[in-house]
Amino acid sequence: MLIEFRFTNFMSFGDECCFNMAANSDKQHRDRLIDNKYSRVRLIYGANASGKTSFIRAVEFVRWFILHSNQLLENMPIPVIPFKFRHDAKNVPSKFALTFMIRGKKYFYEFSCTQEKVLYEKLDIYNTTKPTNIFTRIDTDSYDFKRDVKALRDIASKTTRNKLFLATSANWNYPATKPVVEFLLTNLLTYSFNQPWQAHVEKIKADGQFEDFKKFCLQFFSNADLSIDDFDIEEKKFKDTAKDPILNSILSAITGGKEEAVKQIENSPVYNINVLHTVDSGDVKERYSLNLNEESLGTIQVFELSPVLYRVFQNGAIFFIDEIDRSLHPILVRYIVSLFLNPEINVRNAQLIANTHDTNLLDLELLRRDEIWFTERDFKSGKTAMYPLTDFSPRKNEDIEKAYILGRFGAIPFIKES
Repeated sequence: MLIEFRFTNFMSFGDECCFNMAANSDKQHRDRLIDNKYSRVRLIYGANASGKTSFIRAVEFVRWFILHSNQLLENMPIPVIPFKFRHDAKNVPSKFALTFMIRGKKYFYEFSCTQEKVLYEKLDIYNTTKPTNIFTRIDTDSYDFKRDVKALRDIASKTTRNKLFLATSANWNYPATKPVVEFLLTNLLTYSFNQPWQAHVEKIKADGQFEDFKKFCLQFFSNADLSIDDFDIEEKKFKDTAKDPILNSILSAITGGKEEAVKQIENSPVYNINVLHTVDSGDVKERYSLNLNEESLGTIQVFELSPVLYRVFQNGAIFFIDEIDRSLHPILVRYIVSLFLNPEINVRNAQLIANTHDTNLLDLELLRRDEIWFTERDFKSGKTAMYPLTDFSPRKNEDIEKAYILGRFGAIPFIKES
């Protein structure tokens, strides 16, 4: 469960962004909060180019850096993207900090880096109300260890300046950091509708959950009124589908002809999905099969989203999604949001953080006031600011959608007449 995410100097965020899931004292919809303290949903509104996607990209970077840190060769650049509208952009460190819960225990992890090196890093665990420091890294190569000093110094010697000590120590099976990395890689998920989704199906199959997943999907499709009665997924290896010489030429160009890379792609799974519909012509009901590619864009995107949603609910994950309303009907988007808000369905306390332009969701019958956030960009400085609706102290019965469109909360485009 996420409590807070803070970051500074990343993409359009030149100053610190402090985003949190903590609930305020508002009594509205309090029965659906996690432990009566934390929210399950945050929806983020703002004009185009206001920084909504930059916020998601900041989460993606943190996850990417943890996942790929050990693969960076010495002196390879860290792909962090600082706020560039300043003369010293490359020399100013970007900072990231996460406060989160794993099985009821609170953790705090932070680091700062430039494209050249990690400057600072720290991990605290809250066994009581006070933090217990696991490690602190200062000035790239200096470390402070309170316990297991010999073992951690040995791991530190294997950590180059462009790597995270958190990732290196977990790779060496250090017991205090390994569950943190496993949690963040498994439970910190980002998604946009142009991302590959097949890996989620692979994981579901590997975990022996395919039948349960299929049951989830069919219920989801039924509730979403997609008229899908069943589906089947045929799995093949890429090499069994790429008989076309043009595809083989493309494969060779992508891999540079390297044998290991070619084999990896050739053995990767390719899914052919057929969707079944029942058509009632009056006297007779008949079932017809369509390839998923023959369905509407909205249906395809719901289908591709379904394995991700399944894993999110199964793991109680923290789910960041870019443009949740893309090609989806507003009622369907509202239904997806309602799944996260319902504690009887969302039994593992998954959290949804999504940006959207769907103003129909600005409804205090659906959302608490602290569950609505905004991004606004100052086009003089180029900087994005992020802030909650509660900064404006709206009334409980206020028409939030109307107030937003009228510009009361900012975060809307100002169209100039020609």
